[in-house]
Amino acid sequence: MPTDGTSSSTPLRFDEPAPVEGAQAPACTQCSTSIRTSYYELGGHVFCPACKGRFETELSRGSGAGRFARAAAFGLGAAAVGAGIYYAILALTGYEVGLVAILVGWFVGQAVHRGAGGRGGWAYQSLAVGLTYFAIVSTYIPMIVKGINEKPAAAAAAPAPSTPSTDAPSATTDAPSAPSKVKVQQASLGGVALGVGALLLIAAAAPFLAGFQNMLGILIISFGLYQAWKLNRKVVLAFNGPYAVAAARTGDPVAAR
Repeated sequence: MPTDGTSSSTPLRFDEPAPVEGAQAPACTQCSTSIRTSYYELGGHVFCPACKGRFETELSRGSGAGRFARAAAFGLGAAAVGAGIYYAILALTGYEVGLVAILVGWFVGQAVHRGAGGRGGWAYQSLAVGLTYFAIVSTYIPMIVKGINEKPAAAAAAPAPSTPSTDAPSATTDAPSAPSKVKVQQASLGGVALGVGALLLIAAAAPFLAGFQNMLGILIISFGLYQAWKLNRKVVLAFNGPYAVAAARTGDPVAAR
């Protein structure tokens, strides 16, 4: 005779788990609604069928070009802020602080990740790494400009050779006409663009110009680049399920049919 209060006429089933008393239905991570039928799982989070559909729709919304442009705009703004912080610390201390480079990489990587709507991949990783690199090396531009300006100043300080004076009257020139003024302005803008491009190229090569003497600086920059790369890894959605709620209560994740 059983002594636990159960009827002897109730058959014992050893091929099915016993029901768990007090078990609660799982709640959706997104809407916090108790799930009664079936659910999906992604990265340890529970999704109801409706939220799963909305989540997939949100990730596929918009054009790739629009997302990339938005990620570039977000990343460019973060790069400008990061460059300002990095240069301020470099100017005050005279040293490249590794933690600041890592912070710049994290800041730019997060901005690109947010602008891309959480998507990742090699295109966004390359964008984040490029912006991070130029945010760091652009802090060398003031020092490069200072070095360039010091050379003409030193040359001007040197005594110039004397030249014989001439009594020939100086030639007078007429004022430039309107078309010539436009050409001068275009030439000036072109010279400025070429100058900025040259400064960026010199700054990009600056960490490697010192060779092995700047290995520490190269390692510091690499840490920052890795942060930006890591934060924009490609997101692969792999929902598991659907799972039946009854199966979840018994602890046996059997897919719902």
